[in-house]
Amino acid sequence: MDLHPTSDQLEIIESASDYLAREMPADRMPKQNATAPTGREWRGLADMGWFGLGLPEEAGGLGLSIVEEALVLREFGRYLVPPAALATVLAAHLAAGAKDNALVEALTTGAKRAGFAIPAGEDPNAIGGPFRLLDADGADLFVLWTPKAGLLAEREAFGNTAPLRALDDSIQVLSAERLDASKVKARDESAAFQHRARLLTAAMLTGGAEATRDLSAEYAKVRTQFGKAIGSFQAISHPCAQMAVDAEASAAILQYAAVCVRDSSDEAEMYTAAAKMVAGEAAIKAAAASMQVHGGYGQTYEYMPHFYLKRAHIYQTLGGGVAAEREPIINAKSTL
Repeated sequence: MDLHPTSDQLEIIESASDYLAREMPADRMPKQNATAPTGREWRGLADMGWFGLGLPEEAGGLGLSIVEEALVLREFGRYLVPPAALATVLAAHLAAGAKDNALVEALTTGAKRAGFAIPAGEDPNAIGGPFRLLDADGADLFVLWTPKAGLLAEREAFGNTAPLRALDDSIQVLSAERLDASKVKARDESAAFQHRARLLTAAMLTGGAEATRDLSAEYAKVRTQFGKAIGSFQAISHPCAQMAVDAEASAAILQYAAVCVRDSSDEAEMYTAAAKMVAGEAAIKAAAASMQVHGGYGQTYEYMPHFYLKRAHIYQTLGGGVAAEREPIINAKSTL
């Protein structure tokens, strides 16, 4: 199995990276007062076709595979594109599964955007409430992703909302007490939805791990202490090397899992769960280590590492969290 990107896929990666570096660079975050992308920024993402990248052409998408979706979402993670983008991609798939063509069009053209609804109780499969509504600023709908199903519901379906203080100040979070089941627009209990959701979340996390690796390596080259670049000290070079190893492992398992899902392999269940788990650990460890590499500056709002750490923790909570990822791995049949 060849996991290297094809020439067409490399063009997709380059196009996404160039666009995001120009229009939504990661270093916008310390200067950003708004909690959500502007209308222009959101329409720009939609105009690139990214919200419908993996949808069939007859459903209004570009007809590419989940491999290409994962490559683009990896760049989203690298440039700190907010969780609403991942939620909107998943919402478009849920709407397409429900044959709601008007809603698919609204989501893929940027007319509507989605956030995430996360069960706030002890049961990750609870769909009655309470919830935390993630990236709620500007969200018209919310994706409720549990280990058993994916649901898409209108904003008005969530009752008694109230603002909460978010881990990441750039993201608006609301509490909601209940969900009105009559306003659920789509529901998907298939393994295919779980595979896609886990894989694309892993892609966002992988991009974050790679970005913090690069941030740390560059800072280690230019920051000096005792007349030397701090990268020459083992206390700095070793964590940077570990970031590189972890990011490479995360990217490798992401690519393998994407091919498994694309080809409907029996291994898709295990490897998508493993991809999200490995990517989550890599992203959190890399961001935490990057804060140490940056010294006291790494704790401040003006520097980037803490943004990646907060995002990694947020993505880890989706889909039932780490506990939900362990089960498919533990129960997987041996391929030896």
